[in-house]
Amino acid sequence: MAQKKQNQPGQDVEDTIDYLNLLVTSGLALGDMEDSGELLNMMAETAMIMGNCEGCTVYEADDGMLRFKLSRNRVLEARGVKAALKNYTLPIDLKTAAGFAATSQKTLNIPDVYSLPPESPFSFNPTFDVMTNYRSRSMLVIPMCDSRGKVLGVLQLINHLSSEHFTGEITPFPQRVEAYLKALSSQCGVVLRNLRMAEDLRLSRIETVKKFVKASEYHDTDTGGHIERMSRYSVLLYRELGFDDAACEVMRLAAMLHDVGKISTPDAVLKKPGRLTAEEFEIMKLHTVKGYEVLRGADSPFLQMGATIAYTHHEKWNGEGYPRGLKGADIPAEGRVVALADVFDALCSRRVYKESWPIDKVFDELHACSGTHFDPEIVEIFFDNLDEILEIKAQFPASDPPAAPTAIGVQAKAPAEEKKDSSEQVEAVQDMKQAS
Repeated sequence: MAQKKQNQPGQDVEDTIDYLNLLVTSGLALGDMEDSGELLNMMAETAMIMGNCEGCTVYEADDGMLRFKLSRNRVLEARGVKAALKNYTLPIDLKTAAGFAATSQKTLNIPDVYSLPPESPFSFNPTFDVMTNYRSRSMLVIPMCDSRGKVLGVLQLINHLSSEHFTGEITPFPQRVEAYLKALSSQCGVVLRNLRMAEDLRLSRIETVKKFVKASEYHDTDTGGHIERMSRYSVLLYRELGFDDAACEVMRLAAMLHDVGKISTPDAVLKKPGRLTAEEFEIMKLHTVKGYEVLRGADSPFLQMGATIAYTHHEKWNGEGYPRGLKGADIPAEGRVVALADVFDALCSRRVYKESWPIDKVFDELHACSGTHFDPEIVEIFFDNLDEILEIKAQFPASDPPAAPTAIGVQAKAPAEEKKDSSEQVEAVQDMKQAS
């Protein structure tokens, strides 16, 4: 019987692996693949093919620690074992193989981690093996460094196999494959760097938006986590409408900008503790137009969405909103979502010109305004996800607003006699139509 051709005498399994093609393929993927997590997983798969090994772990260097990013192990995966390594970290020091590689910037090729020489500065922790009934033996640990020598992370391969297709006995990693795996680790480092830059950019954007919003509301009376709550309500509703994670991340930032136009509203109107006159309410309504004018024309997706939201979050489903009197589906989904999120939070919050409403009364009002003020589908989504809505509300509790200003020697009127209708309230509830 003819047998499958095996490695010939003098021919190692490494001779059958097209390292250059694997490197080129993974390098091209760096520019073509948008999902960084998927790309990192592909890098780990490529590393295991190159190393013809059972497992691969990727660590990211962060503030003196190596943080676990990803792990693959064919043996454990075949057994359906998933190790809880999500929050696993190691100090960057000389006590572990990964920490030693990151500290020294030297590659470690260890034949058997259970037989380290007595003079070894690092040791092997068998806890993971014991937890998963696994046996680590040979290990190749490669530091990932950028062009300036900064350590970005560590690529760790486990249990090299002597035959093709991940079969054979466990043997030490051959020296000849180290150069290829070092090149791959550099590519993997680029992925980690890009992930870090993307996360830093995301956090920077959030911080910038928050500071922008804080500046625009510096003279407003809306306090106590309103922006955080309503942006999260908006993301929840937006996601349930069918928008993906990327769009929801844009919504999270854009929703925070809904009232940025209030920066142009005079204090005499914005801080007035009493009811607005018809003329004052017309001035208040201009914040939608002003916000749109500030944000429109930007290249950034979240600023573009922010312009749309600023312009349309006071439109009504029945066409009686402002500033353009749009009706039904002519109102962008972003505006319809934020309209409900904004009003819900405004009614639940105490302001200088009003007390917070009892939650049951707020729910009744939202039901009553379904099909008139609000898109009925979004109202239904709101109540279908009420538990999560209330979790958000509890996570960012409101703080009391500052007391309403009063003239010296003049006693403030009772709250029941002197309340101002905010732009949110005027557009939300029936008993505030006097100001519209």
